Amino acid sequence: MKKIAVILPSFDVGGTENMVANLAKYIDKDKFELLIISLSYPLNTHVQRIIEDSGVKISYAMKGNVRSWKVFYNVWKALYQFKPNLIHSNMYAFAFCVPYLLTHKIMLLHTIHNKPVNEFKNKYKRLISFLYKINKAVPVAISHIVEKEMKEVYKNSISTIERVYNPVEIKKFYTERKYKDSGSIIFINVARFMKQKNQELLIDAFAEVTKEFNNVKLFLVGDGELKQNIEYRIKKYNIDDKVILVGNVSNVNYYLSNADIFVLSSDYEGLPLSILEAMASGLPIISTNVGGVADIVTNNGILVSAKDKVGLVKAMKELASNHKLRYELGCNSLCNSHKYDSQEFIKQYENLYLKYACQENNR
Repeated sequence: MKKIAVILPSFDVGGTENMVANLAKYIDKDKFELLIISLSYPLNTHVQRIIEDSGVKISYAMKGNVRSWKVFYNVWKALYQFKPNLIHSNMYAFAFCVPYLLTHKIMLLHTIHNKPVNEFKNKYKRLISFLYKINKAVPVAISHIVEKEMKEVYKNSISTIERVYNPVEIKKFYTERKYKDSGSIIFINVARFMKQKNQELLIDAFAEVTKEFNNVKLFLVGDGELKQNIEYRIKKYNIDDKVILVGNVSNVNYYLSNADIFVLSSDYEGLPLSILEAMASGLPIISTNVGGVADIVTNNGILVSAKDKVGLVKAMKELASNHKLRYELGCNSLCNSHKYDSQEFIKQYENLYLKYACQENNR
C-alpha cells in the first residue's frame, strides 16, 4: 500500500477543494492510504464533511492564530509522522512542503489550478523552479493552456508535465432536463465573490439584458469578500427583484437543475469546475475565453473575450431568445461532460501515484 500525503490551503468551497474531496471519496483504499493536510483550520464546509465521511485522515497545520513558521513546522511534523511515499500539493501549499522535500528521499506531484504566473510569490519561484529542475517535483496541469503557461514560466526547468482534467460527479448533477420555451429564463453563476471571477461585469451585462427581456433572472451562487460591492451594483441598477444571491450551498446541483443558462465572467481561470458541473447538468454555457475554458466549451456554448461587456450582453441575449439553440448546446454539454467523470480522474491520479511513488523507492 502506498501512503500519499495530499496538501491544500483549506477546505473552503472551490474547484481545488472539490478535487481533493473526490480523491478522498473514491480512491482505492486497498491500494492507497491518504493523509489530507489543510494549511487552515476547520471550516465546517460541505467539502470538509465529505472528506471526514470518507474516513481519510486529516491534519490541520493552523491551530489558532499562529505565525507562518509554525505552519511550516506543523506541515513538516505531520509529514514526518505519516512517512508518505509521495506528496501531492495543490496551489501555494507546495511552498510549505519544501523543508520536508529537501530532507527526505521523496517526490512531490504539484497540481496547478490557475495561472502559473500568479501561483507563488517571487521569493518562492526560484526555489520551486530548482525543485522541478532536479526532478524532486513534477507539475500536473489541469488543462493544455495551463501546461503551455507552465512551460513559459519555468522554461527549461521542467522536463515532464502531467495533465489531468478536473473531475465532475456526473451522477450527482445529471437530471432529466426539460428545456422549456416559455416562462422565466434563469441565468446562473457559481463562483466565489472575488476579483478574479468578476461578477460585477456579469451584473453590468445582465442589467443591459433586462432592458430587452423582462422574463430573465440571475442566480449568483457563492459568497466572498466582494459581496457588498455586488449588492451595491444590484441596487444601483434597480434589479433586486431579478438577481438572487443564493450564498454558499452544498446542493449546487439543485440550482443548476432549475437554471437555463450558465454564465462565467472570470478574468482568468485554470479549468473551472463550475463549468463542468453545469455541463453535467445539461446547461448551455456562456463564458469568457480564459485559461482552459476553450478546452471544454466547444460545441456547447458561446465564448467571449475577458472583460468584454458588449460580447457578454450579446451572448446572453442570443441564448435568452433562442430556445432551439439552448437545447442543442445543452445536449452537447451533457454529452461532453462524460469525458470528465470522477472515475476517470481517479484512475489517472492512481496511476500517477503509483508511477512516482515507485520511483521514490529507487531514489
